[in-house]
Amino acid sequence: MNYFSATSLYAAWQAGLKEIPPYVEAQLPDGTWQRIPGDAGFPAGLERTIVVDLTSKLPAGTRHVRLMTNLQIYWDQVLIDQSAGAQTRTTEIPLASAMMHFRGYPKQVEGASPGDLDYNYDLVSLTGPFQRERGSYTHFGDVTPLLKTIDDKFVVFGSGEEIAAEFDAENLPDLPAHWKRDYFFYANGFVKDMDWWDASPFTVAQMPFHGMSTYPYPASDKYPDDAASLDYRLNWNDRFESGAPVRSYRFNYQSLPSAPPEIRATQLPSGTQQ
Repeated sequence: MNYFSATSLYAAWQAGLKEIPPYVEAQLPDGTWQRIPGDAGFPAGLERTIVVDLTSKLPAGTRHVRLMTNLQIYWDQVLIDQSAGAQTRTTEIPLASAMMHFRGYPKQVEGASPGDLDYNYDLVSLTGPFQRERGSYTHFGDVTPLLKTIDDKFVVFGSGEEIAAEFDAENLPDLPAHWKRDYFFYANGFVKDMDWWDASPFTVAQMPFHGMSTYPYPASDKYPDDAASLDYRLNWNDRFESGAPVRSYRFNYQSLPSAPPEIRATQLPSGTQQ
């Protein structure tokens, strides 16, 4: 079952199947398996690493664990960390700037195993077999004010567009001896696919918000309509996309090296609104 496809999930529902999110089982001394409470989560999207905290959750003497699911998920490797003395420190790096612009579609590179995908960011097609939902999008340019805090004022952007963000790392503390620094990118928002079986897949509306009970939400739920929210919708989301068919569904890759956002923002395919 492909967790990322509404069509797949709908077909499974028609067949009487229910998706099972990944969870961990531990093998007991008698050979049977015991489920560890809670879901393990999964690496949604491209290749990435997830952490499953099993501290004090495994039965005594556990030697084998396994991941269980009926979703189509490919695991590269599973590593077990038993270092009792490990220390971690977390430092938040504030957002310095964020520019939104049209980038295009980087060339997809297939790996040796299924689901092992990478992308050549500097080999880009300005056209491709992708469509945009009809509705109001955030205008191109500086969108930093919308990304400073977690709220219901989102940057609304579509296929082929990107946000180029820079972070202020000036106040990062020096690393102690033998320490290693990793970076985690945290994003808070919503994604809407154009799968035929998704809810209202061909329009940007309804605008999501953190307090909604479900999506699409009923008449009893309402996107905030205070003055600040109205100002956001009128003055930020003023780029209308008709949802009309794109002019070309072909990929036509060309070398497009990384450049400052103000330069990249001018490299738009014919017919793209800015």
